[in-house]
Amino acid sequence: MSRRNLAGLSALLLLVAASAAEAKQWKYAGMHPRSGQPGDGLCHLETTHVHSAAPLYADTLYRTRDNTYVFIGDPTPFGYEGPRHSYYGHHPVVLNVIVNIDVDVDVVEYCYHDGPHYHAYEPPPRQEFVDKEDVHYYAGEYPEEYRRENPKLVRVNTVYRGWNAPRPAVTFAPPPQYHGPIVQVNVGVDVDVRVGSRPPPPSREVIIIREDDDHDHHHDHHDNGKHKGHKNKKFKGRD
Repeated sequence: MSRRNLAGLSALLLLVAASAAEAKQWKYAGMHPRSGQPGDGLCHLETTHVHSAAPLYADTLYRTRDNTYVFIGDPTPFGYEGPRHSYYGHHPVVLNVIVNIDVDVDVVEYCYHDGPHYHAYEPPPRQEFVDKEDVHYYAGEYPEEYRRENPKLVRVNTVYRGWNAPRPAVTFAPPPQYHGPIVQVNVGVDVDVRVGSRPPPPSREVIIIREDDDHDHHHDHHDNGKHKGHKNKKFKGRD
C-alpha cells in the first residue's frame, strides 16, 4: 500500500474514532454526582446537558426520561451544602417537578432509600405526605410498579451504606399513615442526635414491613399519630 493510501486510511480511522468519541455522550438533567464517587462532588447544572462520563450506579441513583438521566438520590455524600429536606423510607419522586420536563401527566418514580435520608427537593405536589418532627413520610398507597421494581432498586441502600453518609435525626416512631419499611438503625452511618433525645439504637439494621391490619401496634406506639408536643402535619395536593 502506498504512503498516500496509508495517510488516507489513517485520516479515515481518526475521523471514525473522533465520531465514536463524540457519540459517547450521556444526557443529564438537573444536579447530579460528577462521577458517582463522593470525593468528586456534584455537577450543579440545572438545565439538560451532556457529559462524556456515563452515570455510575445508573440503575439505582437515577431515573431516565427520554434518554436523559435524572438524579433522585441523597446528595449529602457528594458534598452538597444547599437546602436539604428530611424524608423517611420509600416515597414517590415526580421527575417533572425536580427538573423542567414538559409533560401532560406527572412522571412518578419511587425513591427506595430505607430509613431517614435527605433530598434537595421538597415533597412533590399532588402526592400525599405527612410531617412528623420535620421529617416527611409518604402517606399514600404503593402501586404495583413500586412493588415490581423493589427487588432491583432497593439496592441503592447497599451503595449508600459504604459511604457513611449522615442522616436526619429521627428519634420517634413513624406516624401510622406511613406504610413503608421501617428501618431501626443504620450500619456504619453517623446519625445526628438532638441534645436531650434518646441515644440511637445499637449498631444493627432491622427492616420490618408493616402489615396494614397491625392496628394495635400503631395505637400502642403512635397514639394514632397524635403525640403530645409532636408535629404531625398532612400535605396533599400542594401546588
